[in-house]
Amino acid sequence: MLRQAVRGARCYNAARNSSISQRAFSVVTARRLDFGGPNDKVNFYEQDATGKKRHKVDPEAEENAEREEIGQELTKLQEELKVLEKGPFAPDSPFIQSLPEKDRKIALEALRKYEEEKGAGKSHLSLEDVFDEELDEMLKEEFEGMALEQENWQDSAREQRKAAAKKASEARKLAVTDSHPYADRFRKSLRQYNANVSDERASQELWKAYRRCKQAIPGFLETLPSESMEAVWGSQKTAQLSKSLRSTHLQSLVQDARSADRALATPQILSYIQALHDGGATNKALEEWEAYQAELSQKKEDLEEYWMLGVHLFAAENNPQRAQDIALAFLANDKSRQARVLIPVIVAWGNIPGKEAEVKAWALYLQLKTFLDTNMTMEDYDIISIGLLTAGRLDTAVAIFKDMMVTGRSPANDSTAVYKAALGLAGNLHASSINEKAVNKVSLAALTMLPREFQNRFFYASWMKKLIGMGQVDSAALVIELMYERGVRPDSKHLNGLIAGWLRDGSAKARDKAERLGWAMIQHRINAVWKRFEPVKPAPKIEVQHQEADTSRTPFFLNREVPPASIETFSVLLLHYTRRGDDDMVKYLAKCLSDAHIQPNSYFMNHLLYAELRKQDIHSLWTKFQKMSSSVRPDLETYACLWDCAKLQYDRGRTTFDAEFPSARQLFTGMMQWYSQLPPRARSITDSEFSKELYDQIVRCFCLSKDLPGTLVALQSMKMTFGFAPDNDTARLIVIQVARLAGVPAGTPKHRLRRLSSTPRSKENMAQVSRLLEMLGERKSMALQAQGLSLEQLDPHETQQYQLEIMGQLLRIVLSRAERLDPAQVEDKLYRAAAEMGFEELDLGSPLGVEDSQLL
Repeated sequence: MLRQAVRGARCYNAARNSSISQRAFSVVTARRLDFGGPNDKVNFYEQDATGKKRHKVDPEAEENAEREEIGQELTKLQEELKVLEKGPFAPDSPFIQSLPEKDRKIALEALRKYEEEKGAGKSHLSLEDVFDEELDEMLKEEFEGMALEQENWQDSAREQRKAAAKKASEARKLAVTDSHPYADRFRKSLRQYNANVSDERASQELWKAYRRCKQAIPGFLETLPSESMEAVWGSQKTAQLSKSLRSTHLQSLVQDARSADRALATPQILSYIQALHDGGATNKALEEWEAYQAELSQKKEDLEEYWMLGVHLFAAENNPQRAQDIALAFLANDKSRQARVLIPVIVAWGNIPGKEAEVKAWALYLQLKTFLDTNMTMEDYDIISIGLLTAGRLDTAVAIFKDMMVTGRSPANDSTAVYKAALGLAGNLHASSINEKAVNKVSLAALTMLPREFQNRFFYASWMKKLIGMGQVDSAALVIELMYERGVRPDSKHLNGLIAGWLRDGSAKARDKAERLGWAMIQHRINAVWKRFEPVKPAPKIEVQHQEADTSRTPFFLNREVPPASIETFSVLLLHYTRRGDDDMVKYLAKCLSDAHIQPNSYFMNHLLYAELRKQDIHSLWTKFQKMSSSVRPDLETYACLWDCAKLQYDRGRTTFDAEFPSARQLFTGMMQWYSQLPPRARSITDSEFSKELYDQIVRCFCLSKDLPGTLVALQSMKMTFGFAPDNDTARLIVIQVARLAGVPAGTPKHRLRRLSSTPRSKENMAQVSRLLEMLGERKSMALQAQGLSLEQLDPHETQQYQLEIMGQLLRIVLSRAERLDPAQVEDKLYRAAAEMGFEELDLGSPLGVEDSQLL
């Protein structure tokens, strides 16, 4: 009976809830759109993702079916409610009807007697009459449990519907993504990048495709696989981008990952923080570093990189104390870690003003040297010394450079040895024994004092040379200032290196500093010369316009008395002005050279000649050479410039020509006479500087002159003098020029020569000459085989002689064909060319033999 009562109560509660649901649902209006007429309506269709199939749908069908289902359930509940209203003990109640026939009669008889005893007014028993208070409490608890169970069921159903909707949404997004043309391009770019991750173009295409998909495809980031996201990240991390652009790309990827609820891997977090720092957002990088500290410090992987990154960030943000605390704690936990993490902290202390900061920097430097010991490299010294030099810590910077100079040569002058001696320490020096208090006790000035043996211009010059070679020209200028402060007067060589370094920098400010320094040295030279030789006349004043000087970046030593200019100073400025094509400044510089009573050297002369060569002014070049060579000895570079000019002169396809310029034979004769007059040391230097490029240029000029006898004499003489012999490039030059002899008619205008060289007739001639050269080579090879030798068995000298003999035979055959000469006449013509060029005793090789007549 109790179960029957509980069941009835449950049905009543469900009927009540269903009634409420029905009333709430009944207010929903049908989604029907009318467009004027009573019979007008809108039809709805669905189509698949491909757009090829579609079918008609009723958008209200789901709601109508749900309404019918709820109505049926409501009708059923109302019928059950009517039964409950009669009570569980009514004759037609389900409980009474479920009893066996015998028990049913007994129960009905008992109910009848009960009604008679209680009174005829009560036709049936109510729930209040049947249940007592204890049963009411039990039912109340049961109902509350049912309500809670129903609420949980509803929440679970709601969550399931949300999950299903989310899954369906993801499926729709994935279908759209897969079918989008941008997605196809992205997948193609991804395959190309994965095939070759070092391909810079593939990285750029992948990034472009990723951006297009992100902008054009809804839900692209949510459906993108993790592997693809990692590939995009890797492509931008290693791409050849500027620091600011890489920082922008990685920040964009981090925002995308966070918007799609993706977790970043530890290497990605570290590279992201580093990218922020590289992009100039060091404050934000520190915020991110602090935010990930609790998470990353618990991981063993990449822990060292994380802490080292923090040290660099705090050092860059001018917080060296925090950076030092992290670095020393980091090193204290594991002695095997990289002690070079202290280097940026030392430089950061150097940037902090005050004596205390300098002491901290020096103490930390001594600890670094103790940690690294013999493993400290030249690069470590350079980074620290340049950083302190730039920060204005000149004394500590020069002391560190001194340590680099004495490494392995003078251990007693090393800073750690000086520190030990000052404190009276014995045994090995430990990093824990170095502190700021001890440095202050000894005095930093005493620890950084430069020994007397280094107080000279050569020590500072070596430091400047190293800095200029590293591109740290402004730092080298600070060394000049240090020399002035310590009483070491720099000479013109020191400042000439600065001028050249600033001019190589190329920026407007560097160029202005170089010109100011150079002209100040020239003015000092002119003043000194005129004071000595022309005391009555005032010295000429330099009239050179400079841009407005930036006093914040102008070295202080420019306001001091600079050393006088040398010929090297004029040469460096001449090279600068000639490359810029500033003819007025070149002429003015030459005038100032005369005012300074300095004799030009070959370097100065060569650059004047090259300036005329760039203008293709052959006449002016040859005139200047003749005028200056009377007082200046040319060098090999001078003749290299003349042969470059000769190429313009002898090339018949060009319009430049000067009747006074010498022929190829005359120019070659002049060069060899100059060479024969060189002293032994200069001749040895010339032999080492004579290059294959100059050799080919000389051969090319003889070929352009169509001087076959002169070509053969030049080949033989250069083999004897400089040791060069023809190779494939030389053979190609000669073949082309020989083919032109027959392919281009005499008297052809210059503007048609270049077109005629590519005609079929010219190509046919080149093929015939090449075939003739091959035949000569084959015949020579057969002669070697007859002697029991092969080309591979020849030593380098014999191979060169072999190649020279083949080219000599080719030139003799072509000369005989072109001028219809017999072998004796050919040899006579070659001898006269050798005599004209000053090589009467030169061995020109074997003359044409009987077997060569078959090739004529």
